[in-house]
Amino acid sequence: MNSPKPIVIVGAGLAGATAAQTLRAEGYAGPLVVIGDEPQQPYWRPPLSKGLMAGFAEPEHIAVAPPHSWADSDIELRTGVGARDLHPGTRTLTLDDGTLLPYDQLLLATGGHARQVPDLAGARTLRTLPEALALRAELREKPELLVVGAGLIGLELAATARSLGCEVTVLEAAGTPLGRVAPPWLGGLFAALHRRNGVRLELGVRLDRLVETATGVVASAGERTWPADLAVAALGMVPATELAERAGLAVDGGIVVDEWCRTSAPDVFAAGDVTAQTHPLLGGPYRIEHYGNALEQAVAAARNMLGANTSYAPVPAATSEQFGTRLEICGWPDAADVYGERGSSVRGEPESLDFSALFWKDDRLVAAACVGRSGEFEQLHRIIRDHPYTDVDRLTDPTVDLATIVG
Repeated sequence: MNSPKPIVIVGAGLAGATAAQTLRAEGYAGPLVVIGDEPQQPYWRPPLSKGLMAGFAEPEHIAVAPPHSWADSDIELRTGVGARDLHPGTRTLTLDDGTLLPYDQLLLATGGHARQVPDLAGARTLRTLPEALALRAELREKPELLVVGAGLIGLELAATARSLGCEVTVLEAAGTPLGRVAPPWLGGLFAALHRRNGVRLELGVRLDRLVETATGVVASAGERTWPADLAVAALGMVPATELAERAGLAVDGGIVVDEWCRTSAPDVFAAGDVTAQTHPLLGGPYRIEHYGNALEQAVAAARNMLGANTSYAPVPAATSEQFGTRLEICGWPDAADVYGERGSSVRGEPESLDFSALFWKDDRLVAAACVGRSGEFEQLHRIIRDHPYTDVDRLTDPTVDLATIVG
């Protein structure tokens, strides 16, 4: 009698690893294979620019699970091998080593790659554990560091490098940092925070090129140049949709999935950074690149692979630590009518970095950003998720305890 075909997960990052663990926790006892192109076992990426880079954590501390747990759970973890071709019609997957792997159901959790810019070929990237460890070793020598990009990863790296005693310059094309996740006034607060801590932050800089020299690197924009010992390009990620595209799956800025995490191919699901999903509020498709979504969507996808038919409509959330200041953002700040009559409202004192900013669209709370108020952040996240329309005046009243609204 032939053995049953396995459930196969392509991608051994946080989403893929979480889906495998969830399948076992939900009672799936059949064969289960996880494919990962990196040689390391699954690990958490958020610490790469923070705790691991600063030396507060080592690779074993950021592992998703102990090494023995995969075998203990009867999960076949194949690392160091990628997937070459997916054949939905025959339910088979071809690996880079030529292996043809049949599957019953398949989950794509391929994540993404660091964005590469040809004119910045002299810059490192920070997406994988080996890249982080190599950069950490160099930062211990206290070099002069150039960071290209003032998003969350770029600013986190800048703050970590300053804590290690490095001289740091950050170059950003936009007029304020954090442009993808925060409005200009909030980005301005973090620009001031970095400058107070010795980061040379230059905004509105569109680089022509960045090249390696005999002594380091040189970035240039017109007649201006910025020499440094080394440079890191922190320009975001590109979703790894190549496998899905070759298989003919629907791709629109990411692998398109429905509310049950299913792709356009039968018995093929997707989860994590690589997915693009329609949302009741925003329409779609759109992608979420935060680790919280990777966890939650992987759980939803795994359960739906087992027949749960549970819809997934996330409220994205992100957390960042910079110079001891905790920034937490949830919802969709870019969907808010920030400059309208109800544009934004603030509970607390922004200048003292102790506040919650609320963002509205048509009297609906669609996003919140909190600094130094983690308890309030959790409440606002729940309000956005569970209370589609809210009394604006009540939420903006600083004397109102948000716990009375959450219930």
